[in-house]
Amino acid sequence: MKTATIGSAMIDIITIVADNDIERISMTNAHNSFLLLEQGRKIDARNISTHVGGGAINAAVAHARLGHETTPTVKLGDDIEAQMVRELLKREGLSDGNLMVTDKAITGCSVIIASHDRNASIFTARGANCLVVDDDIHEGIFDGAQLLHIAPMSKESADAFPMICQRGRESGAFVVANPGERQINRRGEQFIETAKNIDLININRAEAECMLPVLLENSDHNNMRTIKFTERPERSLLTRGLIMDHTHCSLAGFMSLLMAAGPKWVLITDGTGGAYLSGEKGVYHCPIFKANVKGTAGAGDAFTSTFGAMLADGAEPEKALQLAAINSASVVEYVDTQSGLLDMEELEARFAKDGDILEVKFWPWQG
Repeated sequence: MKTATIGSAMIDIITIVADNDIERISMTNAHNSFLLLEQGRKIDARNISTHVGGGAINAAVAHARLGHETTPTVKLGDDIEAQMVRELLKREGLSDGNLMVTDKAITGCSVIIASHDRNASIFTARGANCLVVDDDIHEGIFDGAQLLHIAPMSKESADAFPMICQRGRESGAFVVANPGERQINRRGEQFIETAKNIDLININRAEAECMLPVLLENSDHNNMRTIKFTERPERSLLTRGLIMDHTHCSLAGFMSLLMAAGPKWVLITDGTGGAYLSGEKGVYHCPIFKANVKGTAGAGDAFTSTFGAMLADGAEPEKALQLAAINSASVVEYVDTQSGLLDMEELEARFAKDGDILEVKFWPWQG
C-alpha cells in the first residue's frame, strides 16, 4: 500500500534520570503530577541518547515496517539535524521526495526527561514544523497514496490542516487525522468543518474533552445516539462520559456527533483504560496489552498508525484494534519512539500467540 504521512519531524534527546535524583509530586484534587529538579545542581543521568522522532516520522516508520511504500511530508531546517532525519529515512526505506527545507527555523528538537513511571516531561522547540503553509500543500502532493496519515500539526502549521485534508480527499486516499490538543483548542470550529474530508479521527480523552464544547455548539443534537447495553458495563470512560468544565456528554453521544460531521470512524484512546472505536454498527472497546514500560513517548503514534493501516487495508475493526494495542505495547518497552515498532510478520506472530488476551467488546447503536 502506498502511504503518505504529514506532520512533524523532531530530534529527540532522551534523558533517563534515577527516581531518587528527581522528585515527583502528585496532586490530591487533580490528575496532574510534576517532576521537580533541584535548581543549580548537576544531576547524573542514567543515559542520554539522541533519536529521530516526531509524529509524521514515527507514523512513517510504523507504516514502512508494516510493508507500506511510505513518503513522509515534513519541513526541516537547513542544519545538521536535518541530515539526521535524511539518514533515518534512508535506513528505514522511506522516500525523501516530500521533504521541505527552510532557512528561517531550525529542525524541530525536543528534550525528554523520563523518571519514575516513565511518563516523560518534554521540552520542545518545534522550529520548522511550525512553518508549513497552504502553498506547500500543492495539487497532487499525495497523488498515488492510498492512505494519508495526518499527525498533529504544530502551531501556525495547523492553519494548513484543511488544505491537507482536501488534498487527501482529492487523491482518493483513506484519510486518518490525529489532531493535537492545541490544534483543537485554537481551531475547533475549523476542525469540525474539515471533518467531512476525514475517514478516521483519532484523539485521546483529553483532546476529546477539549473538543466537547465546540462540537456540541456546532452540531445538530438530533444526531446524538446511544448504545445498547446487554449487561451492566464496568466503570470506565464509557460510563463516565466526557467532561469539560460544566459540560458533560456520554462517550457514545460525543462519538456519534463527531461521526455525523463526516468521518466513518472515531477512535478515542484512554491511556491504561484502552481504546474506544465508533463505527457504523456501534462502539468497540479494546483493552491495553500489558508491557514492561520504559517510556510512553510514541505509544499514541504507534497505535494510530497501526490501526489506520489495518483498517485501510480491509481488516475487521476488532483485529485492527488488537494489532494496534500489541504494536503500541511493544513501543513502550523502549525509551525512544521507534525501536519497538514491529514488522508485519512479528506483529502477526504476536497476535497469533497473545491476541486472545485482548478481548474486544462491542455495543450496538440503540434503535
